[in-house]
Amino acid sequence: MSQTRRLLRGVGWSLALLLVLLPACGRKGSPLLPLLVVPAAVGNLRAEPGVNSIILSWTRPDRNVDGSRLTDLQGFRILRAVGGAVGTAPAEAGFSPLATVQAEQPENATVQEAVFAFRDDAGGRGLTLDTRYRYRVVAVNRRGEPGVPSAEVAVHLTRSPVPPTGLRATPGDGIVDLEWQAPVTAEAGSPPIRGYNVYRRLRSGLHGPQPINARPLAETRFRDGGVANDATYFYVVRSVGTERPPWRESVDSPEVAVTPLDHIAPAPPAGLVAIPVDGVVSLSWHANTEPDILGYLVYRREVDAASAVRLTEAPVSGTTFTDRTLRAGITYAYTVTAVDRSSHRNESAPSAEVEVRLP
Repeated sequence: MSQTRRLLRGVGWSLALLLVLLPACGRKGSPLLPLLVVPAAVGNLRAEPGVNSIILSWTRPDRNVDGSRLTDLQGFRILRAVGGAVGTAPAEAGFSPLATVQAEQPENATVQEAVFAFRDDAGGRGLTLDTRYRYRVVAVNRRGEPGVPSAEVAVHLTRSPVPPTGLRATPGDGIVDLEWQAPVTAEAGSPPIRGYNVYRRLRSGLHGPQPINARPLAETRFRDGGVANDATYFYVVRSVGTERPPWRESVDSPEVAVTPLDHIAPAPPAGLVAIPVDGVVSLSWHANTEPDILGYLVYRREVDAASAVRLTEAPVSGTTFTDRTLRAGITYAYTVTAVDRSSHRNESAPSAEVEVRLP
């Protein structure tokens, strides 16, 4: 009996499903196709002119067109339309594939966080001057499905200014000072120099389209305070030949590499006190206020000796120390120094000396 009930219940569900589907089968009109989940358009597409090249930059999308998270991004297709001489090419000139950029570790582009940069130089041959170039970028998922094309950007490629020379970089404590020389002569047809843009990277190679200075520099020097000690940075400078964006820039100056270093020693510790108790000497002092203090070194000398010996093999993190290696009847002089966390382990000058005599 139970088997019969289950059979009837299954027939009932089948009939109900059929009643639901029958009205849909009788509707007129085109059948609905499933919606493809493809990447959304890339953001912030920009095209910056170089000498015989154009640098494209864009931000990778993190969503699909339906708002879901984009987790299967394969790369990007760059499309280009060449308009010929400005004013003569039809506006509807079509786009054709230019290059493919992989989303992970691309060989033909650079990546800083989510921003990609690609240089179009016609495969090393150089682009044609007095020509209008238009670009679109399309994200592609791992199934090979292209997403929504980006908005179009266009560049009128004209002659560029002459690059600066003699770039020098001087490292400091958390800063880099840059200096360069203005070009002595200008090439025929090149625009006058309106200023300079400075570019910085953590590895040598193609520099992106965004300078680290807020606006073109009128002077031939710049202090970069946005760096960390013990990291190597690579800099180039470009001359600017326009008064407003998009900046018409020169080729890169020769690249320089520099590593900022902390060579500034901490202040000497203050408030050193030495108290003899039961054949030992207890030392204490005030903590330094510098944020990069690693610890303190303790020194001792007999008052008749010319030099002191270090009692602590490594810097102590606290502000106290007990000296147990003493002889009775001797007068000892103590000092303390502060050591920072820099790679050079800068050590301060000695604190004020305090003397103590064991009975």
